[in-house]
Amino acid sequence: MQAVLRGEREADVPCDGCVGCCVSGYQIPLRPQDQVALEQVPASRLSLPVGGGLARMLPREDGTCPFFAAGGCGIYASRPQTCRDYDCRVYAASGLEPDGDRPVIRERVREWRFDFAAEADAARAEAVRHAAAFIREHAALFPPAARAHSAAAAAVLAVKVHELFMQSMDVAPAQRVVEVLAAARAFDAREDAAVAVGR
Repeated sequence: MQAVLRGEREADVPCDGCVGCCVSGYQIPLRPQDQVALEQVPASRLSLPVGGGLARMLPREDGTCPFFAAGGCGIYASRPQTCRDYDCRVYAASGLEPDGDRPVIRERVREWRFDFAAEADAARAEAVRHAAAFIREHAALFPPAARAHSAAAAAVLAVKVHELFMQSMDVAPAQRVVEVLAAARAFDAREDAAVAVGR
């Protein structure tokens, strides 16, 4: 998951016909390179940023993506990068469930099981769960931009910073938040460097 978050490779999610992410009311950030979506999304389903940031593709009233048709994505080959990167296993890996009314995603998350070939992999998985639990428990200590109250944001943040939670937990919560934010900035700087060299 870290390689996907860094932009080093695309997510390889075994969806097996699941379209939960397409029908769960997500607002999809659209990057400048998401040209097909930006050009074809109905204006009523596009929220343009004010003062910077990314445009967002808004779901229909029934929670489906504006491009969802005939049981699948109408622009699958050119789907937005956010859709390519989305991996609901991040919830299961972090021990969290999605926020809001997302029964299809919630059911899928509960089905995921992970096997680990080595003890070190199991320890890393446990650290991700500890990180997510800490982030959610202490969400009020995080700045609003961290979106620690969001299960999705907390799960992604936990994957990015889990190595901190493989070490001693005998740190005051406020200090651990500072460490988490620093580790997240370092992770994101590596992501930016990977993008700069063309992946």
